[in-house]
Amino acid sequence: MKIKEKKEDLLANIIYDLKTPTNAQITALESFLKTSGKKINSEEKDLIELTLNSCLHVQKLIDNFSSAYRLNFENLKLNYEKFDIVNMINTIIKEADILLKYSQLNVDFNLKDEIIIYADKAQVQKVIENILYNSINHAFKDSTIEIAISKEKNYLIFQTKSKSPYIEPQILKEIFDKYKTHNTNYNKTIVNLGLYLSKEIICAHFGKMIAKSFDDNTNILGFSIPIK
Repeated sequence: MKIKEKKEDLLANIIYDLKTPTNAQITALESFLKTSGKKINSEEKDLIELTLNSCLHVQKLIDNFSSAYRLNFENLKLNYEKFDIVNMINTIIKEADILLKYSQLNVDFNLKDEIIIYADKAQVQKVIENILYNSINHAFKDSTIEIAISKEKNYLIFQTKSKSPYIEPQILKEIFDKYKTHNTNYNKTIVNLGLYLSKEIICAHFGKMIAKSFDDNTNILGFSIPIK
């Protein structure tokens, strides 16, 4: 077997070995929450929900790793369809509710009217999830993440604005690089795999990623894609 084939098999096995127990944990925790009823108190329920949210976060990391693996060995293929991006964003925010609660964060997104776009729905959802979760992970406690959609010429622009540590220009240039890490004043290691995948997805849509950081600790992260 060639080295490349061995590498593909090893990565595929690692992904499978991580995915199976994580999915089992999620299923068990969700089932327990549905059937526990009044058998547990509110504090215990909160702890179980936090554990479930952690498992869901690991599931997203595994999905990102799996997507990066596929990008290494095959071209990204897009399946275009029409969908309402406003409804998608509201669903993603709702799914992030537990993490927002324990991070002591709020989200400001007030759009109600439909905005129909033509793109790969599953891939765009992955990009928005990656951007939102990145903003949540780095935002200051008791702050608000603002989400905005706008149209400029023939482009749709999605952006999150949050209060989080200032990012140096050199780090900002590398924020979408694959497997790039930095030890910064976030007091944690930043792994940009999700943002790298987001860049690849948006570039495949002939769009571009947006990353800005300001001295007042305001950070903007998003993307723009052509409106078809």
